[in-house]
Amino acid sequence: MSILSRLGRLRRGPVLPEAARAMLQLDGSVRVLASSSLVGGGWAVATSGGLRALLPSGALVDRPWTEVHHAAWDADSRMLAVWWVGSRQATPLEVLQEGTFLPEVVHERVRASVVLARDVAVPGGRTVWVALRKAEDGTLSTQAMPARGVRMTDPDVATRVAAAKAQLRDEAGAPSDA
Repeated sequence: MSILSRLGRLRRGPVLPEAARAMLQLDGSVRVLASSSLVGGGWAVATSGGLRALLPSGALVDRPWTEVHHAAWDADSRMLAVWWVGSRQATPLEVLQEGTFLPEVVHERVRASVVLARDVAVPGGRTVWVALRKAEDGTLSTQAMPARGVRMTDPDVATRVAAAKAQLRDEAGAPSDA
């Protein structure tokens, strides 16, 4: 093994055991960037394409980075909370392993998926977060995450959000949404 390969392994933490790879249903082609076992059982891994976790409840979460709205890390409790686009409830991942870079890699990958974003003011003094996101395969998509209490079906809100999505795509030189 070359020195660069060894340094790469040290940077992202311990290697994912084969048993964990099998539990997470990861084939050999999936590139794991960081991983950790979870308190109560299970594993969480950051791959080049997204976040995959086998939760202590037995549920398997497999979502691309473009579906992660944001994540928050609390070092004291070792809790990584992940919020998904379209959901107000977080998925808690209580990290067991010391020395994992899972929180940092999740943060970096979510940020890397956002090409452009802005808050759009809507009636009632609230905002809608509108973003142009890039998937692992390079495709671009727009998303809108309303603040609590914002009705996306309101015609004024819908018009402002549509205009913001079109503006983001135009600024990035991307074709318009069809």
